[in-house]
Amino acid sequence: MKGWLLRNPEKMNDPSIVKIMKVVEANNIDLTVVDPLKIHVICDHDFDGKIYVGDEVLEVPDYVVAAFFTEKNYHTGSVLRMLESVGVLCINSYDCIKNVDDKLLTFQKVAESIEEVDFPKTLLVTDETSAEFVSKQFDYPLVMKVMHGSKGKGVVLVNTEKELDNLISMSTASAVGDEIIIQECIAASSGRDLRVVLCNGKFASAFIRQNEKSFRSNLAKGGKIVQYTPPKSVIEAAEKVAICLKINMGSVDFLFGENDTFYLCEANAMPGIAFDLQDMFKDLIKQVESMPEPLWKKRLREGEQTC
Repeated sequence: MKGWLLRNPEKMNDPSIVKIMKVVEANNIDLTVVDPLKIHVICDHDFDGKIYVGDEVLEVPDYVVAAFFTEKNYHTGSVLRMLESVGVLCINSYDCIKNVDDKLLTFQKVAESIEEVDFPKTLLVTDETSAEFVSKQFDYPLVMKVMHGSKGKGVVLVNTEKELDNLISMSTASAVGDEIIIQECIAASSGRDLRVVLCNGKFASAFIRQNEKSFRSNLAKGGKIVQYTPPKSVIEAAEKVAICLKINMGSVDFLFGENDTFYLCEANAMPGIAFDLQDMFKDLIKQVESMPEPLWKKRLREGEQTC
């Protein structure tokens, strides 16, 4: 069973990557690091199982671990779509990564199809957004964050309209390079949230991240992990979100509201530090074995002619 880890070989020092590679080495897993930027994207009706990576010619893998791109652009997205089109199991798929990478899109997808999952009211900041308008829509404090941030970066708590006006002016006047959103603050969840880990779209485990020194619970900001068994309703909600966003292996994070309510916070494509990685690779193999034979393999095996 051959797998690829899509990652720039010069950027392998991320803690999640280090953890994955230790498990790979210890269990003799056939996982090759391949730079997605070097993969040539070719769409060919007569595909023969060969993929061109720089000057190399490689056989199509059985699966790819694709959750740790350092570059997300049209090319890397096309790489994933090409691999999916020839029957490669992608963890996670192009659609999944697109859905969870965009925090606003995550909520829009959920609002469209899952009535029972609540989430913080969210506003996209544009040149037309004024602090006065926001104050009519939200109570203070509120949360302001970059759309595609991670590890708690680019997230601030805003307490007054004046403070918000200054932040909006700065964000719209500078080349931030990312969209900005404003969200309702779920005060009861300050400094803590619930992460539900999913494997093959199903509940695997859960834990609370909590931080006594910041409203941000992220481990990168000093948060700690406390094991937790969520209510059945939350597990069911997480699995519905996974289906909606096409998450195979990943997590769905919830905020704690008043009176035992929960709000969807965000979703993630395979946060490596949260997984039992040995079980993850075992499940990958099971998924590959259960996949239907791709058309190109059937054509080559049966010697079929194209029209």
